[in-house]
Amino acid sequence: MKTGEKQKIKRKYTSGKPGNVIEADYFYFDTAPREHNDLAIVCGGYEKCAPDFDINRSNYPYYFIKYTVNGKGTLHIDSQSHALRPGILTGFAPGTPHHYKADPANPMEHIFITFLGDDCAGLFAKSTLAEKHCILSDNPDETLNLLNKILLLGHEKIDYAQEICCAYLRILLLEQPAYLTRNKANFPISKGTYLDCKRYIDTHFSTIKSPREVAEKCGIDVRYLSVLFKRYCHISPSQYLQRLKLNKAANLLLTTDLAIKEVAYRVGFEDPYHFSKNFKELHGQSPNHYRKNHM
Repeated sequence: MKTGEKQKIKRKYTSGKPGNVIEADYFYFDTAPREHNDLAIVCGGYEKCAPDFDINRSNYPYYFIKYTVNGKGTLHIDSQSHALRPGILTGFAPGTPHHYKADPANPMEHIFITFLGDDCAGLFAKSTLAEKHCILSDNPDETLNLLNKILLLGHEKIDYAQEICCAYLRILLLEQPAYLTRNKANFPISKGTYLDCKRYIDTHFSTIKSPREVAEKCGIDVRYLSVLFKRYCHISPSQYLQRLKLNKAANLLLTTDLAIKEVAYRVGFEDPYHFSKNFKELHGQSPNHYRKNHM
């Protein structure tokens, strides 16, 4: 673009430092950067970018996400260039150099949120933004819905607006990898195998007798099943299976008049003594005391 043309654009459109925007709508919370917070939103907003929208920062003090609603652009970060289009969520941690640039022929519209707190690094890692910086939302309608709720409450400032907005932000970040698990092309073969095994347990845990049964049904070795669960679930398949059984048992104790022996049988324990011992280890009380203390 020629210098003269660029100057005309800058005179025509509103200046939204450091990038030019046609329309903008921002909100701010009274977050103090030096106060201890698990998660707190600083500000956010909507921007309809001008053709020459260009933000090139060498640093930034907060965690940042930007969701492209319409139009096109690019993000250059960590020596990589990412094409921006509707449904793309981008983000980075404090101190990360980045360069956002609109497509002059079809400038992007986006919603952004800046935030801080002790939980941010973990949330960013789980969302995969810490590693990838750019992801295509597998559920764009829900992502946009959550961001619009944050924008609305950020302006209205109802009671507990900050807390509610942070809850929406957590959901938004955690939903990104959660929805990606629907498509096995998004992760390694080993994780796909783990998810198949986990899904089988989730569906049939009441009748499953042992992890070996799960491994046989899923066509893998039981030792490999253990490796997968320790890698992706951080507990053994036996622990995972037993916790599901015992949590269902706890619910049956409080919602039915079934004898403890029958409850044990309903969740796959043939030996009532073995059931009671394991129940106490997880819930801190025997099945009988658990029922009496919560009824």
